[in-house]
Amino acid sequence: MIRDDIRILEDIGKILTESILPETILEKMVRIIAKRFKVDVCSIYLINSEKTHLVLQATHGLNQHMVGQLKMAIAEGLTGWVIEKMAPVFSIHPQHHERFKFFENSGEEIYQTFLGIPLVYIQKPLGVMVLQTLDINGISKNDIPVFSTIAIQILTAVIYSGLFENINQEQKINPLNNRLPAPKKRRKKSKQTMLRGVPVSAGIARGHVHYFGQRFGFDMVKREESDDIENEIKILDNAFSASLVEIKNMAARVRDLSGQDDAIVEAHIMLLKDPSFKKKILDEIHKGIRASSALKTVVLGYVKLFSQMEDTYLKERAADIEDIGRRVLRHLLGIQSGLIGELSKDTVLITSDISPIDLVGMKQDRLKAIVLSKGGRTSHAVILAKSFEIPMIIGVRDILEAVKEDDFVIVDGNSGLVFKNPPGLILEEYDRLTELKQKKSFEMEELKDLPSITVDNFCVNTGANIGMISDLVLMERYGADHIGLYRTEFPFLVRKELPTEEEQFELYKKIILGAKHRTVTIRTLDVGGDKFLSYLDYPKEENPFLGWRSIRVSLELEDIFKTQIRAILRAACLGDTKILFPMISSIGEIRKIRQIIDMEKQKLHSKKMDFRSDIPIGIMVEVPGIVRILDRVMPYVDFVSVGTNDLIQYVLAVDRNNEKVANLYNPLHPSVIEIIRDVANVCQNSNKMISICGESAANVQCAYLFVAMGIDHLSMNPVSVPTIKKMIRQIKKSDAEADLNNVLKMEEAFEIKEYLNGVLWEWAE
Repeated sequence: MIRDDIRILEDIGKILTESILPETILEKMVRIIAKRFKVDVCSIYLINSEKTHLVLQATHGLNQHMVGQLKMAIAEGLTGWVIEKMAPVFSIHPQHHERFKFFENSGEEIYQTFLGIPLVYIQKPLGVMVLQTLDINGISKNDIPVFSTIAIQILTAVIYSGLFENINQEQKINPLNNRLPAPKKRRKKSKQTMLRGVPVSAGIARGHVHYFGQRFGFDMVKREESDDIENEIKILDNAFSASLVEIKNMAARVRDLSGQDDAIVEAHIMLLKDPSFKKKILDEIHKGIRASSALKTVVLGYVKLFSQMEDTYLKERAADIEDIGRRVLRHLLGIQSGLIGELSKDTVLITSDISPIDLVGMKQDRLKAIVLSKGGRTSHAVILAKSFEIPMIIGVRDILEAVKEDDFVIVDGNSGLVFKNPPGLILEEYDRLTELKQKKSFEMEELKDLPSITVDNFCVNTGANIGMISDLVLMERYGADHIGLYRTEFPFLVRKELPTEEEQFELYKKIILGAKHRTVTIRTLDVGGDKFLSYLDYPKEENPFLGWRSIRVSLELEDIFKTQIRAILRAACLGDTKILFPMISSIGEIRKIRQIIDMEKQKLHSKKMDFRSDIPIGIMVEVPGIVRILDRVMPYVDFVSVGTNDLIQYVLAVDRNNEKVANLYNPLHPSVIEIIRDVANVCQNSNKMISICGESAANVQCAYLFVAMGIDHLSMNPVSVPTIKKMIRQIKKSDAEADLNNVLKMEEAFEIKEYLNGVLWEWAE
C-alpha cells in the first residue's frame, strides 16, 4: 500500500477548516480514508463519557442508520478487544474469530478482513478506527504502520479541534443518541490550542510569535514638558538619522527584489529630509515640550490638513506623513522597529493584514511563516509570500486573542492549521512530515531538467508565473521551462508615480535576459478590483471587480498604456517574448489594442529605435462573455491564456476574497470545466496556442483534466512546477481523456473531486 501521509494530513486539515459539526468532520474523514486507501469500510467508534461502551460515530461502508445506534461494551467484539489490548488487532475471516460479535443490520458480516487501530491520547483510549475489506488480500498486517500513522494524524487534529470534547458533551445532553444536532458551543478562546484558517502559501514552519503593527501609535504619547531643550533636539536628530538608515535599507531590499527603486520608500526619505517638516517639530520643542509630544503635534496636524483635501494624491500624503511619524516615534521611544529588524530566533509573524511593502521589508531567513486574522486569497502579499516560499495562512479569526507574544507555534500552510505550544506528539508528527517533505524535495530535484511528457508522449510546457526579478531564481530552482505570465503590476504598485518608459524597458530587459532564452509572456497592467495605484483617481464603485479595472483602465488612460507598450516592444528584441492583455470582453477592445500597438510601432520606427515588429499578441480569457464569441476572436490573436482565478469568480458569481462565500469558489465546478474545455476546442480548431495561467494550473486534479483537453501550456507559481511535472510524467493522456469523459457527466464539484482523488492520490503532494 502506497503511503501519502502529507496529503492525508492536508485533507484532514481541510475537513476541519470547512466543517462545523463533529459528526460532519468524522463522516468526511472516514469517507476520504476509505477512498484514498481503497478499503471497503472505514469506521470510527468513540468511547462514551462513562468509559463503558464504544459507539459507532461515523462509517463509510456499513449501514449509515447504525451511526449512533450501534453500541457495544468494551468487553464485546473485536473492536472492544482493540481497547482491551491497547494495540492493533488484525483478523482474516473475522466472523470466525472467538471475539466476533454479530450486530444485526450493521452489514459487517460480509467483510473478509478486520483491522482495528486504537485511538489513544496521553495513554488514555478514546476510540477505535476500523478498516474492513471484501477481498481477503485487501489489507494485511503490513498495513498496520500506515493506518497507525493515519490514526495519530486524525487523533491529534481531532483532539485539538475540541471534537471529542464536543461529542462527549453531546452524549451527556442526549444519552439516547437521537441524532439531533447539539447546540453550537464556542470554546473559551484562552484554551484554544489549534486554530484554523485558509492556507494560501504552502509549507510547514515553526517559530515564536511576534506581533506586527497591533499595539503602537500616537495614542501612546501624552503631552509632556521638558526643560532640557538641547537634549530633546539631540534625541530628535538621532531618531531622524536612525529612521533614515532604516528606510534606506528597506529601499535597497526592494531594489534587489523588484529591480526598481521603491518610490513609496523614496517619498518617506524625502519627508525625513524635508527641512520644513523637521523645523515645525523643533519649533514645538523650543516651546518646552518633549520631542515625542512635539512630533505628535506636528504629524497629526499634517494628517488632519491633508485628509480634508479632495485631491487623491494629497490625501495619500497624509498616510505617508503618519507612517514616517510612527517610524520616528519608535526610535524616540526606543521601541523595536515595526519591520521587525534582524530576528534572533525563528519567528512566526502574527497580524491582522499586511501590505506587500511591509512584507518585502521584513523578508529574512528567520521569518518562517505569516498568520493573518484577515487577508485575501489572491492579494499581492499572498503572491509575494509564495514567491518568498514563506508559509502563510489567512482568515484565522481568533489568532490575535488566542496566542501571545513569544508563544511557540507550528504553522501548517498546507492544511491551514496553527498549533499553539504543541505537545510532543504533534512535534514528532511534524518532524516526521518535515523529513518526508525534504526527501520528496530531493526526489523533485531529479525532475528539474526533465521534460513534462506523459507516458504516451504528450508533451506539456510547464511554466512559471512571476512578478519580480527575484522570482527568476525560483524559476531556475524548480525547473520551469518558460515564463507563462509576468505580472507587471508590482513596479507600479510600489511607486508614488508612474514608472517611465526607460524604467519599464530596463525592468523588462532584466526579466527577458534573466529568463535565459526561455519564452516570456508579459501581461500589461492589471489594476483595479483589489489592486489600486495610489496616484490614480479611481471612481467609488459598488462592485470594483465588475468595474473600472484591467484593460478598461489601460484603454481609457492611453498615455500610460502606450508607454508600457513601447517599453515591451523594445525589450522584446532581447528574447522570445509575447504580450498578453487581461480581462478582454469584446472584439472592439482587441481592435483598439492592435491599433495602438501599430501606432507605437510607427513611433519607434520613426525614432529609429529597435523593437520587435512581429511580437505575438494574446488575450486572457477571464470574462465568460468572450467565450461565446471566441471563434470570432481567433483571427485577431496569436494565442489565448485562460486566467482561471477571475474566470471562476465570474462564472460562479463568487468573490474569492469574501470569506462568506469563498467555499463556493471551486475550480472543479462542472461549468468551469466545460467552459475551459470549450475554450480549448476553439483554440485547437483554429491552430492557436492555449495556456492556463491561473492557480488551477497548480492543482493536480485540474492539471490532469487540462492534459486530457489537449492543453499543452500550463503556468503556475514556480514551487508547484515539480509536482505537476511529476504527475504528467506518470500518466497517460489517453487515460486522462477517458476520465475527462466521465467527469463531464457528473453534476457536482464534490463528486468530481472524489472521483479524481481516487485516480490521482498517488501523485498528489
